[in-house]
Amino acid sequence: MLLRNVFTKTVRDLRWPTFWVSLGCGAMTGYFAILFPTYSKLFDLNSMLEKMGPAAKLLGASMGDASTLIGFLHIELFSMILPAALVAFAAGTASGFTAGEESRGTIDILLSYPVSRRRVVLEKWLAVVLASVVAVVVLWVFAIGGAAISASPLPPDLLGAALVMLVLLGLAFGDIALAISAATGNRGAAIGLTVALMVAMYLVDALSSVVDGLGAIRPLSFFRYYMGDDPLRNGLNMGDAAVLAAVAALFLALAVVAFERRDLAA
Repeated sequence: MLLRNVFTKTVRDLRWPTFWVSLGCGAMTGYFAILFPTYSKLFDLNSMLEKMGPAAKLLGASMGDASTLIGFLHIELFSMILPAALVAFAAGTASGFTAGEESRGTIDILLSYPVSRRRVVLEKWLAVVLASVVAVVVLWVFAIGGAAISASPLPPDLLGAALVMLVLLGLAFGDIALAISAATGNRGAAIGLTVALMVAMYLVDALSSVVDGLGAIRPLSFFRYYMGDDPLRNGLNMGDAAVLAAVAALFLALAVVAFERRDLAA
């Protein structure tokens, strides 16, 4: 197939990864929503978290009542598992847009078409945005369906707010991976450094209230803005959303500049 549109070609290439990420995250969220009443009857979740002490901070247990579906989903999924899944998806795909093409030896073919380097990066990035949105829409449907089956309260608008922040978090880290791969041509380094940064930022945010000194650097953690105002309970915080959007835009711009200036033949 001749390349005539980078965006639609990338969307086509991402169709199966998007399908599996959407299905996996959606089914997992729906499963937890359906089984929540059973969990809450069998276990005193708040008591269990209290016994864990400071270690519970790593599970996002500071976000309130675990005996509600909102609190339960935050602790089980939104604090760690879903961010890790979406960041891995965004970083893994975005890092392959430039470095992956180079490693496969297809970058010269791609750029031989009447398409600028800037357009290549931007259209491939838009495909990741679309894929991420599709994934969270599917997740939203599964979660609302699971909550309906279990007759557990789960406000659709608040869930949507949390998913908006999840997408922005994924794009912020994904654009970091994109910038590193565009600047270095090394996909492994881009993914490794991005994942390491995500883990470090998560630990800083989770432990900032119990470890002296971490509170001062907590504003540097993307997780501070992702769930800092608890969108699952309070709705979308436009200030926090703007910070993550600005980070994503900054690293996207850096990726464009780096890819335009780098000598791909070197």
